[in-house]
Amino acid sequence: METCNEKMKISLMALAVQGALTAMFALPLAAYAADESEELAALKRPTNSVEIGVDGVSKKSAKFGEYTGLDKSGAKLIGNFDIRGGNAYDGGGGTTRWSINGRDLGLTSRSAGATISNQGQWTIGIGYDELRHNISDTYQTPLQGVVGGNIFTLPPTFGYVGAQPLAPATVTLDATKLGAFHTVDVGTTRKNTSFNAGYNFNPQLSVQFGYNRLKQSGAKLMGSGTLGTKDVAAGGGTWRAEAISILMNPTNYQTNNIDLALNWIGDKGHLTGSYYSSRFSNGYDRFTWENAYKSGAAVSAPCGFPPCTYQTTTMSTAPNNDFHQLNVSGGYAFSSSTKLAGGISYGRNTQNAAFLTGNLTTVPEIPAAFILPQVSLNGLVVTRHADLKLTHQATKDLALSAGFKLNERDNRSPANIYQYWALNGNGGTVALPAGIDVATNAPYSNKKTELELAGDYRLDKRQSLRLAYVHEKISRWCNGMVLPYSNCVVVPSNSEDRLGLSYRLRTADGVGFNASYTYAARKALFNHDAVTPLAGLNLNVVAVTLPTDVNAQDYPGFAAHIYDSRRQHLLKAAANWQATEKLDLSLTGRYVHDKYDAYLGVQNSRTTGLNLDATYSRAENASYSAYMSWQRSRRDLRSGLSVPANAAANAGPSYAALLASVALNPLSIWSNQLTDNGSAIGIRSKHTGLMNGKLELDGDLSYSFDTTGYATQLQYVSAQCSPTNMTACGALPDIKSRLLTLKLIGSYQLNKSDKLGLGLIHQKLTADDYFYNAYLYGSAPLRIMPTNQQSGSYSANVVAVSYIHTFR
Repeated sequence: METCNEKMKISLMALAVQGALTAMFALPLAAYAADESEELAALKRPTNSVEIGVDGVSKKSAKFGEYTGLDKSGAKLIGNFDIRGGNAYDGGGGTTRWSINGRDLGLTSRSAGATISNQGQWTIGIGYDELRHNISDTYQTPLQGVVGGNIFTLPPTFGYVGAQPLAPATVTLDATKLGAFHTVDVGTTRKNTSFNAGYNFNPQLSVQFGYNRLKQSGAKLMGSGTLGTKDVAAGGGTWRAEAISILMNPTNYQTNNIDLALNWIGDKGHLTGSYYSSRFSNGYDRFTWENAYKSGAAVSAPCGFPPCTYQTTTMSTAPNNDFHQLNVSGGYAFSSSTKLAGGISYGRNTQNAAFLTGNLTTVPEIPAAFILPQVSLNGLVVTRHADLKLTHQATKDLALSAGFKLNERDNRSPANIYQYWALNGNGGTVALPAGIDVATNAPYSNKKTELELAGDYRLDKRQSLRLAYVHEKISRWCNGMVLPYSNCVVVPSNSEDRLGLSYRLRTADGVGFNASYTYAARKALFNHDAVTPLAGLNLNVVAVTLPTDVNAQDYPGFAAHIYDSRRQHLLKAAANWQATEKLDLSLTGRYVHDKYDAYLGVQNSRTTGLNLDATYSRAENASYSAYMSWQRSRRDLRSGLSVPANAAANAGPSYAALLASVALNPLSIWSNQLTDNGSAIGIRSKHTGLMNGKLELDGDLSYSFDTTGYATQLQYVSAQCSPTNMTACGALPDIKSRLLTLKLIGSYQLNKSDKLGLGLIHQKLTADDYFYNAYLYGSAPLRIMPTNQQSGSYSANVVAVSYIHTFR
């Protein structure tokens, strides 16, 4: 277990040392050879350990046991062991060593392994580990089907749910519908099996092999859009907008990895050539569910006659794919002061799973089959990497370095135009039936190059300086695109220059200090005429000079902050003071300020963080520590509505013409702020040597508080912020989480070989997130099927008792 048991267990090294000290004071010297100390015996004969016990969890909570297996209430087994042997120990004269180990055997975070080796010649190992990710234990759904399956159906008498914005504005669930909802524990389980081997041909040449199989089962929650359907039995209704369902997307995955490497080590150089492959396969190529949404006035009425006839919706799952990569890395020392190291790699990622075809829905308006340009993607992505670093100790006090990196992702998948059904029902062109639209896939590629020059100079034996310059460039493009998508990215390139200076100081009276400042300037090259394939290509327009996909469908003047030109200031500082032999203090701080150039979009962001730590050692067997941290960040954004003067005439031939014709009304500008505040405080006390050296106690108390806020301001008149207006403004309720943790861990030495472990954990999480209101019965919006999911608050206790036996 990762929470209680992690603290309660004594590490193997600690067991060996503590067992040796206990034996030295508690047992007569005659028990050992006169010239053999316990420490020397620990080196000759490894200390083995076996631990068995039980822990009890007071309350069920997926969030508390998210990765530890402590999500269910009741008793859990504590099982751990580590046993080593071989004729290389205890003066056996051999070179063979073996080990077997197991950890958390009673939990879903269990692991086990075994190794055997002949020192300096060969080694073989096997391993197994398992991890359960508990996602939610409050998720409710009317869909029937097993977690991890790919077919979900509705009860035949469930009825329909409206997907049209009619009063009331929330989903109406009668007794029949509510009775169909049931709680499902949603999560995924990862099971990992590994094998590794190595062989040394001689001191210079060796080979290593590794194989890993990862199997994942269960499901992850995923939101999906569907259409408001027709009541096939009763008739009537129309297609209307998008309806949202939170579904259990199955994770029936298997990934097989192989790693093979040949290593050479010489007097002045080293070289490694390796091959890596990864093959991913999915047990399902699709999953289906029945859709209860229906358009029309009688949205909450039962079916025309039971059983109901529902629309069956199908979605494809993650496709099978293969990845193969060749790598070469090495280094060479020209002299004791000049060294060169680097590597190159080439990889190919392929995906050629067949597209889902045929009638994927029971709704008759959708054609039985779309016209596909090819039966599968035939996807290919080629990756390249190269790095090279030269270091030179110019003088005793000056060290210089230069480095270069290249990473390229070249997407060579073919680009084609595909038909699709528009969920809003607004498709249809001069070339296609109503509801059918077309779009193209974009084989997105990018290349990143980085050059770094740095120098380290020692001012004296207590002070040093480092100056570093980094130039980075990112290029983006799409292969094989045709008009009007030939320019598929709005920001085809970014370049950034970073200059950093750092200073270190260590004084004679125990004060350590370091500070650094980095200035970064990023410049973006924009192509606002780029036609990005985000939505349908309007084939009704004869001359497709400026379709709605231009500038990524953003307003003129808007730029995404991850691509936008930006200036950044980064300041970091840390100080450590050994005030006395018993008291140690440290303080660290960090400040980042980003300023963006775009008129619309993120304007600036700031992040500030402070951490304070103090440790006091009252005696050799008693210590106390305390810490406090604080962090605050804020992001300011500005956006608005831009209205082309000639929008009715399909705008002009370029983005520049469009921008020139925009009448940007100052009253249409709006802004908002996103803030994150976090603070934590904690104290810890550790005592050893109690009760004549038999008792150890470790206590830890911590509290953290985090808040996220989101507020929007408009330039409109105040009347437009009234509750009766559709415009949203003002501040949303803060998202808050408060976590209190108390840990008390103890161990009592029964005798030289046996120890009793005791542990107590109390943890309480109070989470307040308005986002979950949309999932609750009675408050879910009309186009969202409620799931009654909760934010994850809990209060849980864990009590653990274990028996630890060590031997040689």
